[in-house]
Amino acid sequence: METTLQECLGSFVSSVNANERMATLLKGWEPQLVIEATDSGQQFRYRVQGCRIGEIAGEPVDDGDNVMLRSDSATLVRVFSGALNPAQAYLEGNLEVFGSDRDQIKLVLWGL
Repeated sequence: METTLQECLGSFVSSVNANERMATLLKGWEPQLVIEATDSGQQFRYRVQGCRIGEIAGEPVDDGDNVMLRSDSATLVRVFSGALNPAQAYLEGNLEVFGSDRDQIKLVLWGL
C-alpha cells in the first residue's frame, strides 16, 4: 500500500514532536510551514509553536512568517519519510523552499 502525503506528514510531525533533540532545535522558532504538492494542489499548513509542530488546517495563513516547501507529491513523500535527502532534492531542483535565510538554515538543521 502506497503512503499518501497526508499520512507521511502525520508520521513526520509525530516523530518530530516525540524527539527531545528536535524540541531543542525548534526552541524560539515559530513559523508557519506550508507544504504544497504541485501535482495535486494539496496544501498542508502547520505552525511551529512551543517547540512542537501542530496542524493549522482551515486557518488562514499569515504571509509574514511562512516557510513554504513545494514539490510533487512523490518527492514530498520521499523527503518527509527520509527516503530522499532534502538537500539533494533542493540542489537538483526537485524541491523549492521559500522563506528567510534563518528559516532555511533551521530546515537544514532538522533534515529538511
